[in-house]
Amino acid sequence: MAPEEFVWLNDDLIPLSLARVSVQDRGFLYGDGFFETLRAEGGKVFFLREHLERLKASAAAFRLAFPTLPWEMRLRQLLAANGMDRGVARVKILLTRGAVEGLGLPPAASPTLVIWARPYIPPSPEEYAAGWPVATFPEGRATFLGRHKSLNYLFYLAARQFALDRGAKEALILEADGRISEGAATSLVYLSAGRYYTPEAASALPGVTLALLSRALKKQGLGLEWTPTHVSQLKEAQGIWLANSLMGLMPVASLDGEPVTRSDRSSFLQQILGAEAQASDF
Repeated sequence: MAPEEFVWLNDDLIPLSLARVSVQDRGFLYGDGFFETLRAEGGKVFFLREHLERLKASAAAFRLAFPTLPWEMRLRQLLAANGMDRGVARVKILLTRGAVEGLGLPPAASPTLVIWARPYIPPSPEEYAAGWPVATFPEGRATFLGRHKSLNYLFYLAARQFALDRGAKEALILEADGRISEGAATSLVYLSAGRYYTPEAASALPGVTLALLSRALKKQGLGLEWTPTHVSQLKEAQGIWLANSLMGLMPVASLDGEPVTRSDRSSFLQQILGAEAQASDF
């Protein structure tokens, strides 16, 4: 028999089998909430402060109360309860407005908070070495919601499925004007003429890993520049990487079925990003 899985539901650490959320919860009804996904390794959660700052900013923008909690203690308890104080885990924090009636964004007396952790199997060394194929999702979008990690996630799931149907691992998201925004579940970094860039886009999520990579590059006397980017520029780049908090940096091997230039700087970028992770507070 598999061991019981535990989750935090509001202020209670309880077995997953007993966790219940109301069908009137606005997260279920309208996607009225936000989430963060974090990597934990050996009981250490990477970049917790940065993820909580992004979640708190989104909550404030949508008039959703942000809980004041002993976050580190709760995460340690959760990882220990699930036997994940060793190995690699995926931690997810979800915050919704809860079950409250009203138009617009009504005040929430009792927001719903769920925190869970499950084992995470990172891509293999062979997968990092080979890189991922990427496909461009043709349905552009322009929305201020893109700047928040909202539970309104169906667009990105559809984009990822579009990529999977074409043998790719990630989808490239475009703004309504055709410029690159981000990946369905990743940020993008590319190398051009010896300099590192990331697409500047009004609808893109401010990536935690992207910000930390920028900080790590600065320590090396380098920089990461935000600039408007078209697909044609990516195809001419000297290296492209996908970035998120779980897998770190994944090289891109092809774009829309065409091979792209592979850079020998992947190990360097992973190394300096890993150093940032080890130096993080928790």
